[in-house]
Amino acid sequence: MFDCRDSKNIVNKVRELMTKEGIRYSNKFKKYYYSGYGDNLFDWELYFDTIVLLYFKAEQYAINGLHIFLDSQKENGFIPRRIYMEDDREAFPNAIKLFEDEEHCKPFLSQIALLITRARQDISWLSESDIFRLVKYMSYWLSSCDIDGNGLSEWNSAPHTGADTQFERVGVWRSYFCEGVDLNCYLYKECLALAELCKTFGFREWEIYFHKEAENKRKKIQEFLWDKKDGLFYDRDIRTGRNIRVKSASMFIPLWAGIATEEQALLLVERHLKNPNEFWINYPIPSYASSEPYYTQTYRPAPGTESVYTLREGHCNWCGGLWPHWEYLITHGLKNYNYNEEALYIAKKFYEVSINNPSLYEWYNAETGEGQGGHPFVAGISILGLFLPLELELEVKTMEIVPIQEELDISPIREKLRLETLPNLAKPEE
Repeated sequence: MFDCRDSKNIVNKVRELMTKEGIRYSNKFKKYYYSGYGDNLFDWELYFDTIVLLYFKAEQYAINGLHIFLDSQKENGFIPRRIYMEDDREAFPNAIKLFEDEEHCKPFLSQIALLITRARQDISWLSESDIFRLVKYMSYWLSSCDIDGNGLSEWNSAPHTGADTQFERVGVWRSYFCEGVDLNCYLYKECLALAELCKTFGFREWEIYFHKEAENKRKKIQEFLWDKKDGLFYDRDIRTGRNIRVKSASMFIPLWAGIATEEQALLLVERHLKNPNEFWINYPIPSYASSEPYYTQTYRPAPGTESVYTLREGHCNWCGGLWPHWEYLITHGLKNYNYNEEALYIAKKFYEVSINNPSLYEWYNAETGEGQGGHPFVAGISILGLFLPLELELEVKTMEIVPIQEELDISPIREKLRLETLPNLAKPEE
């Protein structure tokens, strides 16, 4: 049984930090919202924030965040992956100002809506108009972001993925060539989540359509991205039709999505995850395998890179650092395939770095466990390191795509940690 005594004390301190640093008000949108990234909202960060906000009975901040994204939608369905709340863009490097607004919001918005609805057992907060906007948003991913029309969507760039510095697999700004394993797994689950929402609203044609699109994604991932020889999932380069042979932790995302077969899961875990020369280092899971030529614990731009397309030295390191996002997704994926021992080991390592750095960091050195980047850091995904071992023990499956009527019961964790509610400044009538 997991000893959560340390968690209780630290979670209370984190709650104070969340209240002080995370709850914000947007004059632009006239809403309270939650963010660990200052006066900005990021796409997949809202997904993980939502899970934490549900634990603290403060999901109205997540509802407001979701509506802020939807209210930022263009006529063609496009939603920027980063929402600037105020006019503070001059503080950002040129490349970010030039290219970031061209990158579509990562496919998690429908999953956020389903997550909130299952926990609340109430869908009245969501409107038909919201569903229409989610459909347009997903249609943009499935059509405008599938350049070669083969059923797999492409990332714009490494920053678009959230793994900002994985240029070797995804490319610099405006690259558009990488059919990402991670992206298409996210899209698979997003299609399933949107199908459930459409079903609840009685949109039968859309329900059928998105179920078919999900199944098509699953088949295409198996057809184009699985490498039998190496026993892993690789991204695909649409310029050559060949796999991008870079071993990133994103190769394990099919476990989270439930797309890998049992045989594939065995190869992923035994040949790669538990390989001490790849991912099974002091603090698994590094964002790149330690065998990769660009593996590092400190990001530096490649020599000769054009300054407009690069990120500065010391930028967040996705070339080997331990990142909470993939840590959380992959650990739950391992649990899904009954790799319980491996899942718990990784969860405890994530918990260890969180406890050792109690005001939390943006990411961690995968060799030493040392905190890196933003600090103190109140993004939901960093906070989830304190919850993950308990989620496994109590079998709280926060990310399942199931019918809305199947309630997501998070009360066992709330009771175990004696969680107090966050101050509720975000009123439903806003």
